[in-house]
Amino acid sequence: MCKPSSPPMRVLLSKQSLSLSKDHGPLDMPSVSLTVAIVVLGLFALEHLVARPVLENMKDLNPILEIEMNRFIIARHIGVSFVSCVAVSIVGLLGRHHMSDLLESFFSFGKKNTMVLNREGFERRLFEFRQEGSLVLLLFSGYQMKNLYDSYVWDDGPEFIFHHVLAATAAFGGLNPGCSQYYAIFYMGISEISTGVLVLLANFDPDLGVQGLEDVLPITRVVIGLVFVVAFIICRTLLWPFATYYFVNDVFNAVASDSILAKQHKKWLYIQVGTCAGLSVLQVLWLGQIFYTVYIEAAKLLG
Repeated sequence: MCKPSSPPMRVLLSKQSLSLSKDHGPLDMPSVSLTVAIVVLGLFALEHLVARPVLENMKDLNPILEIEMNRFIIARHIGVSFVSCVAVSIVGLLGRHHMSDLLESFFSFGKKNTMVLNREGFERRLFEFRQEGSLVLLLFSGYQMKNLYDSYVWDDGPEFIFHHVLAATAAFGGLNPGCSQYYAIFYMGISEISTGVLVLLANFDPDLGVQGLEDVLPITRVVIGLVFVVAFIICRTLLWPFATYYFVNDVFNAVASDSILAKQHKKWLYIQVGTCAGLSVLQVLWLGQIFYTVYIEAAKLLG
């Protein structure tokens, strides 16, 4: 990590698989690359495990599962995306104490004693090592690498590829040189709760999901859809812009200061602001799609 006084973490291979250690030097790229590669290979293995032994043995339950492509679509969304989102969300929630000041400020918004982040504390938020933040970034980077591959192979569309490239770039800056791990706990961890629900809902999508699954599980689709709308509004419509406001402020305060760390990593701070802006624009577009979908579904029910 950037701050010398905070002992960084190196990812090591041991008898207990991946272990995290604070008594070594800074995160180095060979360690990061090896760990991310292992995450990607693990997701490939899990995808095939779900598609073949698991879903293949369940194909007698419904004709939909007799089609191999359908089994791989479900395996992709559950075995790769859902599992990844659950993993980073859990780590993010476990590390929420690191950013308790931001979360408390959000949930006390409008009260007399609303707490605001200390303007002078940008070095702590932008450059201090956070163990959960580093782990989130490692898992998230592997997930985005697999996501990028899948979006190309399954022809999801340019907006998804754009999203994965931006997200992977932001995650790389969080690992090396190690900036903004405080905010990574939210952006790549806690906020992925809504994405975890979304990837389950994607199984019912006419373009990205399984044709006919909506007719087989209509109530399940509605319930997952409602949970997603609530999760998206909380994580992406309310918490995301709140966190982004403080993140951008911290970057601008850092760049305008005499901080040596800020001068060293100014380029990466600007890159992270740019990726955050791009991801925020995508979320506004997807929010519009959500409202449009809700409108269509409501029209069907009323019609």
